[in-house]
Amino acid sequence: MAAGPLTITEEQALWFRARRGLLAGPGATDAGEAARALIGAQAQQLAPALLALSQRTAGRPDAAALTAQLFGPEPALVRNWGQRDTLHLYDAAGDWAAVTAARAQWAPGGRRGPLPPEATVRRALRRLEQAGEPLCRADLEDLLPAAYLRQVEEHVAGRMRVETFAAGRVLWLLANRGDCCLGPKRGAEQSYALRRLLFPALDWRAEALDPEEQAIALARRYLRAHAPATPRDLAHFFGARMPEVRHWLEAIDAEAGLLPVDCGGRDGLLALRADRAALSKAAPAAVRDWPLRLLPLWDCLMMAHADKSWSVPAEADRKRIWRAGAFVAATVLARGRVVATWSQKQKAKRLEVVVEPLRGWRASKHLAGVRREAKGVAAHLGLPEAVVAVAG
Repeated sequence: MAAGPLTITEEQALWFRARRGLLAGPGATDAGEAARALIGAQAQQLAPALLALSQRTAGRPDAAALTAQLFGPEPALVRNWGQRDTLHLYDAAGDWAAVTAARAQWAPGGRRGPLPPEATVRRALRRLEQAGEPLCRADLEDLLPAAYLRQVEEHVAGRMRVETFAAGRVLWLLANRGDCCLGPKRGAEQSYALRRLLFPALDWRAEALDPEEQAIALARRYLRAHAPATPRDLAHFFGARMPEVRHWLEAIDAEAGLLPVDCGGRDGLLALRADRAALSKAAPAAVRDWPLRLLPLWDCLMMAHADKSWSVPAEADRKRIWRAGAFVAATVLARGRVVATWSQKQKAKRLEVVVEPLRGWRASKHLAGVRREAKGVAAHLGLPEAVVAVAG
């Protein structure tokens, strides 16, 4: 880090992230590019992830168009487990193999309980190959050995059906290896699709990729999108251990150079040296350059940093967004900061949006933008009308 530190304001940092995170400017040329810029859109629920990609893509493709990019005849997106052992939407050709390789460098996550025997996993893979179509957990239950089910029964202790848990573990392991991914719903059940079935033309090369090199490359891309950030922020985003993060940063510094950043009195902030000029840009005053956004549940921006004070300065407000059970509320973003939360429900052909103001909310400044964005969300869902109510 031979370059001297860069001093910027918090608004300059937020403006950099808004542009690099595609929340300001023209947006990505397609959803795959948007997914690459974000290193995936968090997708434990599919609908919020589709909205997150739509908001960051030129022309704002609707949910039906993006779903076709997941499950259509020529899919470009894939839904699978990645960083933090959570589901994301990735660009299939650009990032799926890289994330699969890099997972060996990330912490294993909080999953507990016995893992299935390797022979059972191989039999499940053959079942998927023979079926020639996506399968659900129930389709694999007859493959589960009695000894493994007894182990699972001790672990779940009546909290859920033993066979369901055990089959889910088998599919999770296959997905971690890149052999399968989440497919479309079959009724109320989640299906899982063989990679070679859903993506027959995909040039799969995860086995040939070096996990450390891929983890370093993804960490570099994180800084390109989310700087300034601390090592702790990187560990939070990837679900990684600090020793590995420090090693990645040393490698990035040796190759491209890291830039220390002084911003808001925070310690340990880093960026890529190549981004000095971009970070130094003055944040614009015009509202049109900072479009207000209705960010969905678990939006990428809300997941990007361990330090939540960037986007939500007041601690009491943060508790209303990052809640128990790893729930992250949908938020109203204005000039890079959260001013409210929002919820939605569909009634007939109308989208009803309810805004819950936080400390930064000003109806005179924000309500018109919320109404415009609500119409965009309604169009994304194929609804002709949106109405907005402000709680309280």
